[in-house]
Amino acid sequence: MQVVAAAAVTIWLGRASLCGSIPLPGHARLQKTYGFPLTSAAAASNGSMLRHTPTPFGMPAVTHVSLSEVLAAMSRALDLTEGQLVGHTVRTTLIGMRMAEELDLSAFDRVALYGALLLKDSGSSGQSRVVEVVDAHDPKPRHLPNIAEIPGWALTAVKSVGEDSFRVVGSLLRRPRVNSGNMPRMLSRAERGESIALKMGFSTATADAIRHIDEHWDGTGPAGRVGHEIPLFSRIILLAQTLDAFYTQRGLFAAMLMARQRSGEWFDPLLVRIARSWREDVDWWESLQSPDATAMAVAVEPQQHTRYVDDRGLDDVARAFAEIIDAKSSYTYQHSTNVAKYARATAFELGFEKRDVSVLNRAALLHDVGKLGVSSSILDKAGPMTDAERAEMQQHPLFTWEILQRVGAFAQFARTAALHHEKLDGTGYPWGVKGEELDIPARILCVADIYEALTEATRHLRVAIAS
Repeated sequence: MQVVAAAAVTIWLGRASLCGSIPLPGHARLQKTYGFPLTSAAAASNGSMLRHTPTPFGMPAVTHVSLSEVLAAMSRALDLTEGQLVGHTVRTTLIGMRMAEELDLSAFDRVALYGALLLKDSGSSGQSRVVEVVDAHDPKPRHLPNIAEIPGWALTAVKSVGEDSFRVVGSLLRRPRVNSGNMPRMLSRAERGESIALKMGFSTATADAIRHIDEHWDGTGPAGRVGHEIPLFSRIILLAQTLDAFYTQRGLFAAMLMARQRSGEWFDPLLVRIARSWREDVDWWESLQSPDATAMAVAVEPQQHTRYVDDRGLDDVARAFAEIIDAKSSYTYQHSTNVAKYARATAFELGFEKRDVSVLNRAALLHDVGKLGVSSSILDKAGPMTDAERAEMQQHPLFTWEILQRVGAFAQFARTAALHHEKLDGTGYPWGVKGEELDIPARILCVADIYEALTEATRHLRVAIAS
């Protein structure tokens, strides 16, 4: 298997070096969808690339960027995870910060709360918690995927090796999977969110707020904390996110009714009274649906405590989101991190400048951010997908493009990240970009992604055979 993977890398890189960096035409299907084409770095150097089309080459080093702007824009990915309408996180942030104002919290407390609001769903991945909140009194049975089997993408990779190998894998599917001992214990939603916040340099108060978001005032939450034992910031976030979920899905009256009914059960009664005092402020509630909501959320950050990040800080953000992405499925553990490792090594071998390697590394870490919008039942499915499931899966590079091109600090590599499932012969997805339209960074990422999938399939096979 590793020999096949190495051969695939050699073939791809050989073709890439022959094609070189040449002016590439824009891609018609993407232009039709978004109004501007995918073009190459070489096209940019010839002046033919439109202003909004990103490329990793020739970009100046980042001096400092507002972290809140990056996180507010990237919150679109977390909204996909939660199954919410885009903008849920920024609307929750606006609601939560208005509560902070009414409570006259100190600047320090507002900074801690603000970070927790933006990162509240960083531990969610495959768990659509907000949907569960809205449907709390009308639970529906949920399909729990069987994750004790080899995933479909691994079967596809192994099938290319030979029919005999595929038959062996087929027999292994009927065996229960055992823990190899190499996989660490999977963190809970709360633990993962807490860990990510700390890795990104946020305070322990922010991390603690994220850790206890799901606690209920009456002690029926996962840790059983009661009343004021629950951090104030956690109480604010739980009410704010639930208000937004009900408001966007069922209207303001339903949101206010829900808050009153769950006061003293889920929510702090004092916070409910504050929120219900806004029920006549219809203009403010409607402003939450504005296209400017993200800018509004950035504007409510305590200005004297704005955090700015440089290239190293952006790397931390990319790594944090890679962790979120890979937690979406048990089969993608460290996938994004490994793809980034292979992409960096390949770029160094090809003589890339250090700055270009850094940008490619971020593209690799975030290439699968669109998978946050794909159902976990599809990602965890063993065996072949249905046509409908395959169509949904093949949309994830499009989601990656939509998310990254809206983040100023990441827009330069949105194109590269989104092309990781394209192929030289045009049979890739979702756009069918052909060889002459794939520049070197995109080809490196394609190879790294395939190589990681093949070597990961080998690991699954060895574990299954050992069992």
